[in-house]
Amino acid sequence: MADEEDFSALPLEQRLGHKVWKVRMNAYNDLAKELKQLDPEREAGQFSNYEGYLSKMVLDTNMAAQEAGILAVAAFVENAPNPTRRREEIVAGIVGKCLSATKAGTRTSSKELLLLLSEVDTPGPVVTGVIEGFDAKQPKAVAAAVTAVKEIVHAFGIKFIGLKPLLKSLAKPFAHKDNAVRTEAQHLTVELYRWMGPAIMPSLQDLPPVLLKELETQFSGVAKDPPPKQERLLRSQQEADEPAESAPTDAGNGDGDDADERADAGPGMDPWDLADAVDITKKLPDEYYELIGSKKWKERKEVIEALFEALKKSIRLQMNPGTGDVIQELGKKIADTNIIVATLAIQCLEKLASGLRQPFAPYVQSTLPALVEKSKERKQTVVDAIRATTDAYFAAAGCDMTAIGDHYFTGATHKNPQVRAESHHFLRRCLAVIPTRPGKGDIKRYADQLKAGLEDGDAGVREASAECLGTLSKLVTPKVLDPFIGG
Repeated sequence: MADEEDFSALPLEQRLGHKVWKVRMNAYNDLAKELKQLDPEREAGQFSNYEGYLSKMVLDTNMAAQEAGILAVAAFVENAPNPTRRREEIVAGIVGKCLSATKAGTRTSSKELLLLLSEVDTPGPVVTGVIEGFDAKQPKAVAAAVTAVKEIVHAFGIKFIGLKPLLKSLAKPFAHKDNAVRTEAQHLTVELYRWMGPAIMPSLQDLPPVLLKELETQFSGVAKDPPPKQERLLRSQQEADEPAESAPTDAGNGDGDDADERADAGPGMDPWDLADAVDITKKLPDEYYELIGSKKWKERKEVIEALFEALKKSIRLQMNPGTGDVIQELGKKIADTNIIVATLAIQCLEKLASGLRQPFAPYVQSTLPALVEKSKERKQTVVDAIRATTDAYFAAAGCDMTAIGDHYFTGATHKNPQVRAESHHFLRRCLAVIPTRPGKGDIKRYADQLKAGLEDGDAGVREASAECLGTLSKLVTPKVLDPFIGG
């Protein structure tokens, strides 16, 4: 048999595209060695010469050559001055041909390459590319893509990832016919919960109840674990000596509640920020206004109840021309003679205020007086609904005391002691969250009213006034408050 032809004398670039797989494989190995020796500053042009071969390497039809190609691309990404210029096509090749490859070495190397691509810049674009694999035809390819995303999240956390598209994409693997894909989707979701805590829950509400319950069981187990920390630093973090992302605010001391820390972790963890805005007016039946004005309380109840169920599933809402009409009609139902109808209307207003936020603010003045008046009800479900709604009103108004001040004084001087007590409770909750101290004029007004509350004939009013004064004192300091309540 004739000796095999020696191709080693051919230029490297020619060997990289050779038709013989062994030639390509050896060329990939040689390229990896060369890339590790090049100076990215003085020899940047050399790196550019090889950029066009990168995606072809990860797509090599020969398994052995493909594995060598992945390692060569990793050497490029690790050493090149501009390692992300071909990122999109490299990630697409990895997702399409490598993550679910037959060779274990290829699968392992391709996952490491994704992590390296994430590390040299940011994980966001890499995750976006891997999510494309959720639509793959082969179940094993889908499962591999889901696993890859999970490993990126595990390594880098969620700070640098576009959470909104990722959370939306979970529906695809969860709906897959293959059990292995669904299992990997659960693993990814649990990993996201480790970082997000309860903030992930609104994004999962469309899952089947049985699956959601199963996930919640897994979440409860994870919540007992120490909060996660970023295991791999981005290159920018390494250069800046920046600390890794960590879910808790004081991880590792063992004294805090890990679940609470996880829920409070980091900026941007507000579920509202992750949700799509919903036009609630499109969910109303054609006869909505006719039914809400019906003389039959059951018809009023049923139509408001249906609205409430829709609002519970819509964490973020759009303000459209018809939304204001919905708010105003619900405001009228706060005083409904049927307590069930009134409570449902109040609960709907809370969801609208929470879902709309600032656009709801103009409706605070027109609907808050009815809530103050309704607080005379002693039924706990009504009291709880009013408290939640008034708190949502204050948040929608930007925690601006001028939005509720007059209504507080109206309630604080009401003839009904229950209204007076609830007004003091409302003021206390507002004072606990306002971003700035009130001016001296406002402090005096509040102090005078609360001081009068301490002399009220009703014990509940006296107690509420005392609690509110304590909160006010903590906010403005006793030194500032004492002159207004002394003597």
